Amino acid sequence: MKNIIVAMSKIYTVGETTFDIIFRNGQPSAAVVGGSVLNTAITLGRLKLPVQFVSRMGNDHVGELSLDFLKKNGVEPEFVIRFDGNSRLALAFMDESNNADYEFYRADESPSLIFPELASNDIVTFGSTNAIKEEGRNNLLLFLNQAHDKDVLTIYDPNIREFGPRQLIETRKKVEENLHLAKVLKGSNQDFMRLYETNNADEIFEIVRPLGVQLLIVTSGVEKVELRTSLLSLTFPVTPVKTVSTIGAGDNFTAGLVYGFYIMNIRTANIQQVDEGTWLEIIQYAADFAAQVCCSESNYISNEYADEILRQ
Repeated sequence: MKNIIVAMSKIYTVGETTFDIIFRNGQPSAAVVGGSVLNTAITLGRLKLPVQFVSRMGNDHVGELSLDFLKKNGVEPEFVIRFDGNSRLALAFMDESNNADYEFYRADESPSLIFPELASNDIVTFGSTNAIKEEGRNNLLLFLNQAHDKDVLTIYDPNIREFGPRQLIETRKKVEENLHLAKVLKGSNQDFMRLYETNNADEIFEIVRPLGVQLLIVTSGVEKVELRTSLLSLTFPVTPVKTVSTIGAGDNFTAGLVYGFYIMNIRTANIQQVDEGTWLEIIQYAADFAAQVCCSESNYISNEYADEILRQ
């Protein structure tokens, strides 16, 4: 497939803004602007793509730091809502394997988001807990219905946290409502174990395909990446790296997918026609972005790495 950028096409990323404070051995070691979809947006902004972030943040110091960070990294904040009060915080406690255990501190308020008017060649990515919260859910679903009606390429990463058995029915219900309005589902094997008690890609695709999902991507850490469409069943190996932090790895895998879709002009209309060689190139972007982030305490690819990608 030809590398043609769609004229006037925009990327909309919908999610929460979280200020991450990272702890090692009981002591804070770093603090970064974060949030699952924000991490994706920053990487895309560093790659000079036309990305908008749809979110909210407080009129506090954390909010100012976050907004300034978005602007400095090429992310348009036109649809970022500010409110009087404190922004959302997350404490990330790193274990010996450099995986994070989170504690979240909610923002003081949750005003309704303002959503853009979409064009058919735009790309939308959304996910994590923000996508299944009751607050503002009606507005999110209206926006996703707009995307669905215009055949926008919509990418959903559920990024499911641990939950008790009593929460399973409600969580699955909301996830599947989202899946009815998404074209691409990308999740980890842990996500699908929590949702459906299976990490078998064929079984998962049989569940989500009737809901409208056209492309399923299942990540399994450093083991493999599996891809399923109605025409293809592919498995890609992953090159292990020395991990400093896994925070942002999945978010940047998503960024790699979006980057590949954008520069290769892949949208809903032609996603089923993508050949195996092109998928290999796109998955390589995704895996490389995730690996680059794992090698640092940053939540996004470095500016130097982004420049290297752009030179290529």
